[in-house]
Amino acid sequence: MKKRFTTLWIGFALLLAGLSYAQENGGTRYDILIRNGTVLDGSLDPGRVCDVAVRNGRIVRVAPDIQGTADRVIEAEGLTVSPGFIDLHTHVDRGMTFQEGRSCMNYLLQGVSSVVVGQCGSSGWPLFEKAEDQIRRWTEEGIGPNAALLAGHGSIRRLVMGMEERAPSPAELEAMKALVKEAMEQGACGISTGLIYRPGSFASTEEVLELVKVIEPYDGMYHSHIRNEREDLLTALREFIYITEEAGVRGHISHFKVLGRPNWGLVVQACDLVEDARRQGLKITADQYPYPFSSNYPYVRLIPGAAWTSEDDPERLEGEDIERLFGKMNDSELIELYSKVTPYFPLSERHLQFLEDLPRDRLVSYVGSALLNTGRFRGPENLRDRMWFLERMEDPESADRIRYEIRKHVERYCGPEGFIVGICPDPELEGKSLQEIAELKGKPYEDVAVDLELMGAKAVPMQMSEADIEFIMQKPYVGTGSDGTTPFYGMGLPHVRSYSTFLYKIKAYGLERNVVSIPHIIRSQTSLPAEIMGWKNRGRIKNSYKADIAVLDLNNIRVESTITRPHRYAEGVKYLLVNGKVVVDGGEYNGTLAGEVIKLKK
Repeated sequence: MKKRFTTLWIGFALLLAGLSYAQENGGTRYDILIRNGTVLDGSLDPGRVCDVAVRNGRIVRVAPDIQGTADRVIEAEGLTVSPGFIDLHTHVDRGMTFQEGRSCMNYLLQGVSSVVVGQCGSSGWPLFEKAEDQIRRWTEEGIGPNAALLAGHGSIRRLVMGMEERAPSPAELEAMKALVKEAMEQGACGISTGLIYRPGSFASTEEVLELVKVIEPYDGMYHSHIRNEREDLLTALREFIYITEEAGVRGHISHFKVLGRPNWGLVVQACDLVEDARRQGLKITADQYPYPFSSNYPYVRLIPGAAWTSEDDPERLEGEDIERLFGKMNDSELIELYSKVTPYFPLSERHLQFLEDLPRDRLVSYVGSALLNTGRFRGPENLRDRMWFLERMEDPESADRIRYEIRKHVERYCGPEGFIVGICPDPELEGKSLQEIAELKGKPYEDVAVDLELMGAKAVPMQMSEADIEFIMQKPYVGTGSDGTTPFYGMGLPHVRSYSTFLYKIKAYGLERNVVSIPHIIRSQTSLPAEIMGWKNRGRIKNSYKADIAVLDLNNIRVESTITRPHRYAEGVKYLLVNGKVVVDGGEYNGTLAGEVIKLKK
């Protein structure tokens, strides 16, 4: 009996060996086989030439000279095979709300296969909906990259308290906590704060802490646009670290940087704070975009509001009185008016119910704010403002005050040598700094600023230092986050980061400047973000991992998006797989919506 049992085991082993041999000699079939590429697997290991086999949306083998057949063979000799890039900080959910932006083509062409949305305190779904609504819509209709959603503290506060600048009542705090819990139960991956924006800026440290505590049982992530990124950076970081420690969660700093020339260099102390917290066992990480200018609309007025208007202006702009204009309308009339101008048309049942449930004062405020721009400073496009400003410039004392405000404004950002003219009626001035134009014109830069502003020029301040950017980039706990959007192509003047962040970082900081190695950059865009988010099956070229794969031509990366002409797609991604499906083929997006919503694993 024992001999028979041994014979059976030997036979079984021979059968397995035979099957293995057959598979290695043409018997195995794959969906996609990527051949002879230099694989950077997401670790810091140097690249190695091998093949990558994909079946049923997953990587099933990584080895030299894989034998077998495939429905699609991608020849990658001379190319680099990397995990698909993971963007830790985006605002693409705004554009993805509409079908025109659902593909996020500007990100797919950068090699981005996954995005984290709902940042800076703004939930990854419209205010009048829930996480489950967005998840269902994107699942049914399709999305380009994978997407993970965060619950926004600011959105939740606005839903419960409107835009009121005060502490919540106990009942309101409980209502906010319930909304955070609801989002986590429905699949959100954590909570985000935008403590520099209203209404998030109205919240105390303790309010934020109580809400962040809600995500701890779910192992959720706390992403924060901290309260200050200028002279009070260190104080804001200490608040963030305190909340992270007290809540017992993983904390993540959004777009880690310091703004304004007087504050350059503070990042050294900021990193010391982060690293001390990490040594104490706190799970704190950060992301960064590789540009010295910020804001999704990076253009800044050359004449600040304090110089443009005056407190003694007898007709200065105060903003429209919303209650006076809309308070006499009944609720149904307000909702009907809102429905005619909202981009969410026609109103969904959830949206309509949201409006009908708002208290009267909140409904008036919500609709009025949606319809009116109540900003006081309108600038040189307004004829009355322009005439008033020119009259003030004719008075020597007023003109001196204006020049003083301009100097203070310019120095606060970056100095005249860092203010770059991006758009100008005189195209010869585009790309030149305020200082260069002043020297060219033979005039003080304050007077040049006035000339440029009055002619309608637009300028971008380089308000971060390259030394700070490089210092942060070298940190092993800092991933990549574009902070970008999915704009309608050709419309507006978005930041170039929406079109080029990931390939620009490789080209400028890896290939040209050698600030960090290419494996370091690839890790910061793949396995590190996956580790930060707690994704166990993405971010590596590794067996059983999701087949999010980018095939890159590092020798031919082109990033032509500029502050003058931002709408330029990046080039250099030859192929991109999302969940095992080819979405970028030969450098062109093929229209496939292969992304899925990455929900929190409860």
